[in-house]
Amino acid sequence: MNLHIQAHYTKHPVSQFNGNPLTEALPAPLRSNEILSRAGRAMQCDTDFWSLDSLYQRAILQGMGDTHIPSDKFITFYQKCWSLLLHSYAYRNPLEPDAMALKMGLAAQYREKVERPVKCSVASHKTTASSVLVTGYSGAGKTTMIRSALSLIPQVIYHVEFEGKPYHQNQIVWLSLDMPSTPSLKALALNFFRAVDDATGSTNYFEQWDSRNRESVDRHLAGMQLVAATHEIGLVHIDELQFLLAYGKSDRVPTLTILEAMFNKIGIPMIISCTDSGLQLFSKHVHVGGKSQPEITTLRRLVNDREFRLETYSKDGSMFLKTLQALYPEWSLLNCTQLSTEFIATFYEHTCGLPAFMTRLAQVHQEYLVYLSQESKLEPDASTNTISYLNTVFVSQFQLYKMALTYLKSKNIRAYESAIVAAQQAQNTEAASPTIKTHAKAPRKASAKPSTSTSIASSSASTSPRAPMLAPMLGEVTVSGPSMASFNTGIKD
Repeated sequence: MNLHIQAHYTKHPVSQFNGNPLTEALPAPLRSNEILSRAGRAMQCDTDFWSLDSLYQRAILQGMGDTHIPSDKFITFYQKCWSLLLHSYAYRNPLEPDAMALKMGLAAQYREKVERPVKCSVASHKTTASSVLVTGYSGAGKTTMIRSALSLIPQVIYHVEFEGKPYHQNQIVWLSLDMPSTPSLKALALNFFRAVDDATGSTNYFEQWDSRNRESVDRHLAGMQLVAATHEIGLVHIDELQFLLAYGKSDRVPTLTILEAMFNKIGIPMIISCTDSGLQLFSKHVHVGGKSQPEITTLRRLVNDREFRLETYSKDGSMFLKTLQALYPEWSLLNCTQLSTEFIATFYEHTCGLPAFMTRLAQVHQEYLVYLSQESKLEPDASTNTISYLNTVFVSQFQLYKMALTYLKSKNIRAYESAIVAAQQAQNTEAASPTIKTHAKAPRKASAKPSTSTSIASSSASTSPRAPMLAPMLGEVTVSGPSMASFNTGIKD
């Protein structure tokens, strides 16, 4: 799907969606079979993989990070995005007086020298927009599902003329941004402006506002609303909502109420995504008449449409097997034609059926096989199904997440999420270290009794929502098998 298109207006079969350039410019939604074929992604190779130079082999394997096998919820979620857009734009026809008044009110508020909290905005839309919540464990594929579905919808539509009259507009259909990791409303505003610039490719809001750091928080937020209305943003995806839990109590940090006022109250629906720990945000209580009760208003307005929950893949379920087949296509298999039952069971034991862990383990495992093949260090009769190689990679490369996966196996989800955060912080600290050890320890001598354990070790998480959660790490080999030292250095270099 081309994310930038010229407006081509088509009448809808329902009259309420016609006579509006924002709705008529939306292309027809995809059918179910088209959705799955376009959203599915897997690495490709049209020649004998194992006869290629290792440089090409690794380049092909690098594409594994983009693997996406749409889940059974994907079609429903895509259709929900479309319904949010049509419903939102139907109430925001830019040719009607109400929409013009909204923009004028926001512009006037922005120009005011008297600071006005965004929650008290004079420009309030006649209907509060709907919102959708997407939850699940860290690594379950929430961000991947959301952004893959949105990528099937044009992001920017360029208008010049509508019904014979000039209408110049760069319509941003959808926007995706992360909550800032720091407790700052200005940081939230900068994330928003950067996302707008990335979408249009022609604006420089981030640069403008980054140089205006001395201006007040309320002015930053008013600027956000004005930009959102100016570009007719259709819906906004806000990721990593659980960051709100670490912000503390202050009137200058992002909150659910501020997010509601920023977007929903000017008619822009939100898709909000968070880990299970973030669900605590919707259990907030307030005191009314001396009694504690849930803050129903914010909860109802923010999650008033639907909740999508992503779970780990079950061991015998179709999603686990389909994903595994995409990660290990037949052309990538070494000295075998299919994965063995033992390999599949061990792979599941190491990843718990989480897509992010599956993708990263498969990539590093196959890169290790390429390395061993290149260095002529493969054992006799070795194949992709050789369990010792899978265990060697897992134990040596995925150490930071051992405790997290242990908690996940025991269904202690809160402890799992806390361990994930701790592991990410440890990884960030290690990555920021000014000194990097480049020497490799000599491998330990093999134990008299070869290890047969396939228990959980761990993995490492990525700090970027667009990258695989796990990242290769230097680590010491603790199971029998060829040394990983040179292999690690090769990856790092």
